[in-house]
Amino acid sequence: MNAAQDCFLGIDGGGTKTVCLVAQGTGQVLGAGLGGPINLNFVSEEMARESIALAVGNAWRAAGPPISPPAVVATSGPMPAAIPQEVIRRETGGERIIGVGEGEAAWEAMRPWLGDLDCGAMVDAGTGSLAEGFNRQGARAGAGGWGTILGDEGSGYWIGLEALRAVARAEDGREPPTRLQEAICQALQIKNPRELIPLVYQRGMGRREVAALCPVVAEVARQGDTRAQAILTEAAQELALVATAVMRKLGMEEEECAVIPFGSVFKAGDLILVPFREAVQNVAPRAKIILPRYAPVVGTLLVAMRKGGVRVDDRVLARLEEGLRSQPLALAWGSNTRHNAASGRNQTE
Repeated sequence: MNAAQDCFLGIDGGGTKTVCLVAQGTGQVLGAGLGGPINLNFVSEEMARESIALAVGNAWRAAGPPISPPAVVATSGPMPAAIPQEVIRRETGGERIIGVGEGEAAWEAMRPWLGDLDCGAMVDAGTGSLAEGFNRQGARAGAGGWGTILGDEGSGYWIGLEALRAVARAEDGREPPTRLQEAICQALQIKNPRELIPLVYQRGMGRREVAALCPVVAEVARQGDTRAQAILTEAAQELALVATAVMRKLGMEEEECAVIPFGSVFKAGDLILVPFREAVQNVAPRAKIILPRYAPVVGTLLVAMRKGGVRVDDRVLARLEEGLRSQPLALAWGSNTRHNAASGRNQTE
């Protein structure tokens, strides 16, 4: 069987979900699957295995499955390689399994559309936050990824926690009233902010529950609430700090390079992206902020295909893009957004 006839798996997991894509070497998308979180700092090994098994199993069943095991499987996520390898072998029979860094997966998901840009930083702001990057000499560096107690500034969890604290301060009169008071209560289905105390300390709001408040903050900010806007602005500045820390380590402050922001936090749009771009370009004025075309799982799939001998040319990419339109799990942004890699701007059609 040649590379075009082989099938390949890309898997990407994090603090909220795990996504798996299956495609042929021709670029034809065969299936997709979704599972839960895999970050071992916050979930058990048993839950991580279940999350991967659910994502891989659903994708593999949706694909047919093909008669033979996948030629190459590429995985990305915050966990030891042995765990996904064990699950993947059991679910698919695949033996060639390679690891891909979280930032590398995001970069690979954009690389075919970046033109001449060949260095940069990737900023992940989902449930947690971190940045990774590499320069033209091949050196790599990272920043962030310290978790909820030591860091994760600018993440969905951080934004949700800041919103909860803002509600408490406003309720006490230590700060002016904010629409977050009503919005957070509605989102958590409680009658008044004082009910946050047993909710947080007795029932124990989980990391994902707190991070799930991020879209609520974004919506209140869009309605003009200055406190919610201030939280998102500070989040953007914190995310710019991890990006520029990586760029400084790599000596890229004066380079023309790509900065790729990905993760659910950036879906707040200009409320995050405008202050983020400004803060990054204050340090690296030639940096181009480019929204990802697809989620990082597409990057892991492309790595698997290349490692398996597939020549990822325009024909393969076109077929892959066609298949991905029917797989919302792989889409990083809405289909009405056009990305301009040359300018680093996004234009809405």
